[in-house]
Amino acid sequence: MDGRTMINTPDTDTVQQAYARDGVVLLRNILTDDWLNKLRDAVDEEVKKGDRYFAYKNMREKPGIFQDYCLNSDIGKRVAEVAGSPWTSLIYDQIFVKEPGTRTQTGWHTDQPYWPVAGPIMTMWIALDPVDPDNGALEFVRGSHAWGAKYRPFKTDQLGKFLHYLEEDNPDYIDMPDFEADRTKYDIFHYEQMEPGDALAFDGMTVHSAMGNRTSTRRRRGYAVRFAVEGATYEPRDSVTEWLHDDDLKPGAPFAGGRFPVIYSNT
Repeated sequence: MDGRTMINTPDTDTVQQAYARDGVVLLRNILTDDWLNKLRDAVDEEVKKGDRYFAYKNMREKPGIFQDYCLNSDIGKRVAEVAGSPWTSLIYDQIFVKEPGTRTQTGWHTDQPYWPVAGPIMTMWIALDPVDPDNGALEFVRGSHAWGAKYRPFKTDQLGKFLHYLEEDNPDYIDMPDFEADRTKYDIFHYEQMEPGDALAFDGMTVHSAMGNRTSTRRRRGYAVRFAVEGATYEPRDSVTEWLHDDDLKPGAPFAGGRFPVIYSNT
C-alpha cells in the first residue's frame, strides 16, 4: 500500500488526476454524522432479511433512508467532481456487510459487466465502520481500468465466493486472470485504514476484491452507490443485467432518465 491516491484535501485537480491514473481514489469524511447514523440504522434493518451477500441492492427505488441519501445528499456532486463530469445519474445502490468471522474473500472482479451500461461509471463505496485488512479492506489492481479488458461476470455463493462464470459463450468477455495466485505480477494495493464516513471512488472497470473479516468482534458495513457520468450509454446487452433494464431507454442512448435519474447537473 502507498499513499499516492489518499486524498485528504478538497483539491479537485489532485483527486481527478489520481482517479484517472489509478482507477480509484480515497475520499475522507464525505458523510455528515446525521447521514452516517441514518445509513447505519437502515443497513442494520435491511440485513435482518438474511439474504445472500450480494442480494441487498436497489433499495433506493423505495421510499426511505437509502432513497433520501441517493437523491438528496451531495453524493452526486462529489461523483461529478471526481469524474470531471457535468452531470451524474443514479444506477443503483448496494449493501456489503461482512460480519465478524466471515473469512470469505470476495473474488477479483470488475463491476461494469454486471450492468447495462457502456462508458464511464463510478462506484462510491462508503465505509460505515472502521475498515482495515483485518475486517475486510478492499484491494485494487492499480490502473487496471485502463487495460481495455472486459472480464467475464460470475456467480457467487451466499458469502460472495466464486462459483462459476456467466456469459461463458459470449466472445465479448475473457476470463479473469488469477490475480491471487500471482500477486507480485500486478500492482495490487489497499488502504490501511478507512474511518466511518470515508469513501472509495472507483471506476467500473477497475479490478478489485475484498479481504475476509478475520476478526471476532468487528463488523464491516459498506454502502455502495453506483453512478453513470458523461459519456455513459444504455446497453442492455445480456441476461446478467435484466434486473436493471429500462424499456424507456433506447440502446446507445445517454444513461440518464427513466429508472436512472440525473441527480446532479452543473448546467
